[in-house]
Amino acid sequence: MKDKNCLFDLINKIESIDNVSIKKAQTELDRKMKPKDSLGVLEDICKKTAGIYGYPLKKLEKKCHIVVAADNGIIEEGVSSCPIEYTSIVSEAMLNQIACIGIFTKTLGIDLNVVDIGMKNDIKRNYPNLIHKKIRRGTNNFYKERAMSINECLEAIFTGIDIINEKSKDYDMFSNGEMGIANTTTSSALLYSVTRQNIDDIVGRGGGLSDEGLNKKKKVIIEACERYNTFEMDAVEMLASVGGFDLACMLGIYIGAALNKKLILVDGFISSVAALLACSLNKNIQDYLLFTHKSEEPGVNIILDYLKEKTFLNMNMRLGEGTGAVLAYPIIDCAIEMINTMKSPEEVYNLFNK
Repeated sequence: MKDKNCLFDLINKIESIDNVSIKKAQTELDRKMKPKDSLGVLEDICKKTAGIYGYPLKKLEKKCHIVVAADNGIIEEGVSSCPIEYTSIVSEAMLNQIACIGIFTKTLGIDLNVVDIGMKNDIKRNYPNLIHKKIRRGTNNFYKERAMSINECLEAIFTGIDIINEKSKDYDMFSNGEMGIANTTTSSALLYSVTRQNIDDIVGRGGGLSDEGLNKKKKVIIEACERYNTFEMDAVEMLASVGGFDLACMLGIYIGAALNKKLILVDGFISSVAALLACSLNKNIQDYLLFTHKSEEPGVNIILDYLKEKTFLNMNMRLGEGTGAVLAYPIIDCAIEMINTMKSPEEVYNLFNK
């Protein structure tokens, strides 16, 4: 069994990005037929991708979206308006391309994978893009006991790393999302543990909680975090105490992307919490993340402020699944095509002023 020291040794191997290539990209952008910095976010994307992949930029054609699915025992405390069987049903709908993320990825030509890392129920039909990695049928109720053991948490993290290690041979960049009932509660508990911000600013209604349910959700989080003193823990210990298998696996996915020098797109509250935890383990990981869409969940503002990040899409969405992230892929395609194809004023003059 891989232990925490093994994980931290791996994380310490993550390399910083290529600043020379970023400067080359900036020089090329500045010579284009446009006012300086006039393409805003598109220019930022060019520089970020140059730092990861080098310059000149190649097309990033092969794209993979990974949805991690798991259930959470904290549902017993009445913190979710959705039934537990919803996780496996919606996950199977994704695989059949009739849930939103399945529709988006099919429309955009992005490969979709769903990982069962800890769903209570099984998907009984066979699908080539369903990855069976179930650790347990959901976590414990963290209000009564710790969500999982350290070994279970590490298994979920290393599963995420291994998935990216394997898929990096075939894909140029990644995005991720999640499916799991009550995972806004686990995410909020983790965000509260990291930042100690006002609980009213951290906790949202998730799938549509009533006022009573929302107050219960806040109470459960505060009391559990104080009981375990999660505020003094590292990311692994926090996850084991009040997290979920999906969050731990996504943490591993971010680590894997950075280790393999791949860009990974971040969207949504749960995915962003996992990204925050990853960055707390090694700040170099943040250079491989592109925050794309701003979720309606209030805690996202705290994460973005904490990491000094901004998103470039804001569509009032809070579905999850990584739906906002995949919508950013065409924007990245356009940014790379722009820097590779757009001419300088002199080149355009020579072409047409004859």
